[in-house]
Amino acid sequence: MIHGTRLCRTYDPSCGLSALKRKPLTVANCFQQQYFRIPPKSLRVQEGSEAVLECAIGNLAGQVQWAKDGFALGYSSVIPGYPRYTMFGDRRHGVYNLRIVNVTLEDDAEYQCQVGPAQMHKVIRANASLTVICE
Repeated sequence: MIHGTRLCRTYDPSCGLSALKRKPLTVANCFQQQYFRIPPKSLRVQEGSEAVLECAIGNLAGQVQWAKDGFALGYSSVIPGYPRYTMFGDRRHGVYNLRIVNVTLEDDAEYQCQVGPAQMHKVIRANASLTVICE
């Protein structure tokens, strides 16, 4: 730090490399928002099989939950009312995948990985659809 400025490593999209830039010293300059490292991707699965919707968050600060067609499934790994659904992963690495076993036509829906706000972090959401194919 020199005279109220700080050198921060930033990403320069024009060259794809990190660069050191001098910025006025503020907390926000080097603060990074939570973001999706691995956003959920839409899946097509056979009825009766298993589906895993992936979701991994970088700079995780908020609580994570999944929603099905706009209905929040909760923050627990065991999802009440949905015995075939499990949220699993590794909080230290920001991994919160949703596993659905013995998929049925009722599981054909729009899903959303939701990360709540915390301190200076904003809410983030990412959608994926699950399409169930009949046998």
